[in-house]
This record gives sequence, C-alpha cells and structure tokens, in this order.
Amino acid sequence: MQITFEYLPEFEKEFKKLCKKYTSLNQDFEIFEMALKQDPKGDEIPWILPVSWLWSKIKFQIYKVKKFRCFSINKNSKDSGIRIIYTYHEWENKIEFQKLEFIEIYHKNDRSNHDSQRIKKHYSE
Repeated sequence: MQITFEYLPEFEKEFKKLCKKYTSLNQDFEIFEMALKQDPKGDEIPWILPVSWLWSKIKFQIYKVKKFRCFSINKNSKDSGIRIIYTYHEWENKIEFQKLEFIEIYHKNDRSNHDSQRIKKHYSE
C-alpha cells in the first residue's frame, strides 16, 4: 500500500509560519510523516484521536494529533503544544493507493481548537 501526503494551502501557510518560530519543526514533521505511513489511523499512537462529532457530516474520518513532539519547543516533553488535523482517505476498491491530507497545524496557545469551518468547507458531503 502506498500513502501519498497532500496539504491544504491553508496548512502550508500555517506550517511555514510555525517553521520560522520553531526551527526543528520541519525535521520533526518528516519523522511524524514516516510514522503515519506505518499507522495512518493512529491505532497504535495514543495521541492521535478521531474528531468524532464530525462523523455524520464529513466524507472521511478526521484525526487530531494532540501531542506532536517538536524538539525546538521542549526537548523533554512529548507535548509541544502543536496540534495537527488531517484526514485519511481510504478506498476499499483501491488497496494499493491511499491518501492522507493535512488540514491544519497550530499551537494550542494561539488557538483553542481546530477550525471546524475549514473542515466543513473542504470535506462536507
């Protein structure tokens, strides 16, 4: 199975802004992507949680990463305060191709929660 990563334009803009503030974010994110290739639904990663209240309105399952590790923020903690929202597109008929799309990235001190309107805009049925 091959998983491709895609990024909403809003995500890319937020990511670039955070990379300026947190120097290791780009490298830490690459490590995170490797982990997602092995476990895209976060079944074995306890800090990846489904955003369950959107299930009935959204085409694909949305996930929230609560304890993203970013070494330039805090080397001794598993929780940097960075939150990542993504969706995993899983097609039953196409086992060989799957897509994981990053929706949003933010620091919990800058925003209290994910942008529900962005999720609805891009993924509502």
